[in-house]
Amino acid sequence: MMVTNLISNPRANVTLKPGEYTPISTIGKQIGVAYWCTVWLDVSGGSVTLDNCPDTFSKSQRIGWSLTSTNANPMSLRYRVVSGSPTVKVWNMVLCELGEYQANKALLDGLNFFDGDTMPRA
Repeated sequence: MMVTNLISNPRANVTLKPGEYTPISTIGKQIGVAYWCTVWLDVSGGSVTLDNCPDTFSKSQRIGWSLTSTNANPMSLRYRVVSGSPTVKVWNMVLCELGEYQANKALLDGLNFFDGDTMPRA
């Protein structure tokens, strides 16, 4: 099985602007399709919420969430300031169909081969 990353430049450092949609892909989504999005989020100087993503973020961490597309526009992110004057950057981004992600995750988890970190089990 294969996961197709729909992010045009997944390793690019993208600086988000408060209250503005910032494109992270040039490939359009299909309306009604469920997607899995995961990014490395770097928040400094405050805390933020991202549209369509639960929780409030105030540190560097990998986050992931599912969403169902309501428009055919390319993927973009927008944040709202909760506190402070934060700077928000994202990189190491993946956007794929949720079904592809779930099928591959179930297969890898079923192999019991990885320890949850970056190395396979001995």
